[in-house]
Amino acid sequence: MAKKDNSNEITVISNDWLKNYSKNQSYYQESLKRLTESLKNVKIDYNSLLGNLPKSASISKRQSLKNISNAYQNEKMVLVLGAGISLEFGVPSWNLLLQNLMVHTIEKENNVSNVLSKLFNDIFTPNPLIAGRYLQEYFENNNSSFESMVREVLYSKIDKDKNSDLLNEIVKICVAPGKSPNLDSIITYNFDDILEYKLDQTGLEVPYKSVYGLGIEIKNGELPIYHVHGYLPEDKKLTDSNKITFGESNYHQQYSDLYSWNNMVQINKFRENTCVFIGSSLTDPNIRRLLDIALKQKGNKRKHHYIFKKKIDDKQLSEKLKKILESPEIINNKNNAGLDFDETIKLLTDIYERFEENDSASFGVQTIWIDDWNEIPEILTKIRENVA
Repeated sequence: MAKKDNSNEITVISNDWLKNYSKNQSYYQESLKRLTESLKNVKIDYNSLLGNLPKSASISKRQSLKNISNAYQNEKMVLVLGAGISLEFGVPSWNLLLQNLMVHTIEKENNVSNVLSKLFNDIFTPNPLIAGRYLQEYFENNNSSFESMVREVLYSKIDKDKNSDLLNEIVKICVAPGKSPNLDSIITYNFDDILEYKLDQTGLEVPYKSVYGLGIEIKNGELPIYHVHGYLPEDKKLTDSNKITFGESNYHQQYSDLYSWNNMVQINKFRENTCVFIGSSLTDPNIRRLLDIALKQKGNKRKHHYIFKKKIDDKQLSEKLKKILESPEIINNKNNAGLDFDETIKLLTDIYERFEENDSASFGVQTIWIDDWNEIPEILTKIRENVA
């Protein structure tokens, strides 16, 4: 056995102890080897696994499109537009917007500020709400207009004349030849005026009204475009009505004031109409809250809303999985569990899709899966022409 020499505070290992240790190690290694060999013969019953997953709460794609088409024909369709709508025109992503605004808070030469702000965002990835609060307070304390600075960054690299099949189709739905059927309204979470610009470029007198605060009257026949997170038109003078929802304090205000104009608009539209979410991910806590409230207010008169989501790319998922499995510990566990690589890809995809479907469905939103974002304009065309 191992003996301790108290006088010198060292451990003395005897020959007998070494023999026993070696014998025990050999025994454990042999046992582990036998266990590993037996596990290699274990096969996963994927059908059984899939059967145990939460059932999909989604209806068929065909039925979803038919329901949307019916809502449009009855003038009960609302388009709900997220950030994905504006990205292709050069509008910065949320992270890039924060990064570009952060440049102005770093008191160094311009090139140094650019590098530092990018490194700060990449390394520390600050919470967007906290970063927004910091930026708002910084500009207010320095007597600068926060909205003006956001607008400057927002439009710095934008190309409004870029062709977009998606926005072209949205514009056609807004124009509504013959005035009937027509869209009920549009809710947008974007600050920019790209949609308004495209409507003006049609050469037609499209009656629309941008709504971004209290006291903006909507006349009969006008299509309301609700900028519920604020509106920063590129060339118009900004007023107190052009406040944007950006930082933590804004979100706190929205949470505390359920009866604010933008909250009420969303609740009413979510409750009374069929909403189609495009370019949105349904991760905003306030949007989820308002959908939940509207769902409860509907009672038994529940109509579905719909959201377009892109399917997971099998190739990208495969590459990600291969990188993860490079870890010896992971790949051994995978082999020992009898996991087949291709079946694992399929199982992970099914788990992801059911998770997304059930999450959206809990708010009354049905998921429409697409292989490519380019499918959306074609789908909207069919809805507009009543052939969906």
